[in-house]
Amino acid sequence: MKDDSVPTLDLRQVERRDRRSAWENAMAGRLVPMGIDISSDAEGEGHGLLRSLDLSDIKVTKWDCPALKVSRTKRLIETSDTEVLMLLTASSGTQHFELQSGSARIEPGTGLISTGRVAYNSTVSPGLRKRSVIIPLSALASYDTGGSIPDCVMLDQSRPLARVLIGFVESMGSHVSSMDAADAEAAREALLTLVAGVIRSSTRAACDGPTLLPALRSQLDQWIKQHLRSGPIRVADMARAFNVSSRTVHRAFSLTGDTVGSVVRMQRLASARRDVVATDIPIGSIAHRWGFYDASHFGREFRKFLSMSPSDYRECFGIASVEMQAETDTLNPHSTSTIDDLAS
Repeated sequence: MKDDSVPTLDLRQVERRDRRSAWENAMAGRLVPMGIDISSDAEGEGHGLLRSLDLSDIKVTKWDCPALKVSRTKRLIETSDTEVLMLLTASSGTQHFELQSGSARIEPGTGLISTGRVAYNSTVSPGLRKRSVIIPLSALASYDTGGSIPDCVMLDQSRPLARVLIGFVESMGSHVSSMDAADAEAAREALLTLVAGVIRSSTRAACDGPTLLPALRSQLDQWIKQHLRSGPIRVADMARAFNVSSRTVHRAFSLTGDTVGSVVRMQRLASARRDVVATDIPIGSIAHRWGFYDASHFGREFRKFLSMSPSDYRECFGIASVEMQAETDTLNPHSTSTIDDLAS
């Protein structure tokens, strides 16, 4: 699979006339497509660095930004893949956002979570150092987000779990590059658990009136996860387990525009993905284990889920293959990426 993302960039090594397009391409590859305007001072200095710190399918990027203005328009949203969640934290400087719902700002000790469907204008101050985390929404399918993912959530020091998440993201640069594949997979799981927890607590805190359906949805998601290998997931069985009507079960999922079938499918795929990455179980056996008709059916669904076949995904991100590559890099030190030269 071709990867158009930009793993590293140093604007000091880019011709002045090309710096705007280089940074715009980097943001499209590592965040989401945006229009940008770099200040003339920033262009002259050539300031701007980025370094990738990815965890499998989650794009994590360390940014040292020039002063610029950013625009994420509805047109860009409509013409690009918006099925992602974006998490931003800052270690120095500020970034101000103007959204349809109001204004927001990230600065040291704060963060922001938003979906790829949010339009905004943003101003980046000189000297902004931040980390961005781009999570496919499908990666959160098997995690308890409380049944809803808001368009935008601000993270600040008043919420203990938000502090933990911010600290986790900010510390990743010191550890990810030295992790083996098993550690990286565990870090991915920990990150998704924290993100889901923050979203869940934010959703519940912002909910007015009765909370029966959101609470029920959370419990239903957990029930599905526990019964994935027990055969078909039936609405009637779920309704009986929680002593509610089948209509109430459907209403709990419709809160977020989901169906029982779509959630079950995503949970099966998320569980199968873990087996693809963390084990050497044959692909056909994984398909049978998680309730797919056969390996062909599993392969089609997996490609829709992660844009790669299960075998290609295992080759790229599987623990065994990554560890083998790490051994090769150790034997051939000249093949090691130069991204460490950009670390600070």
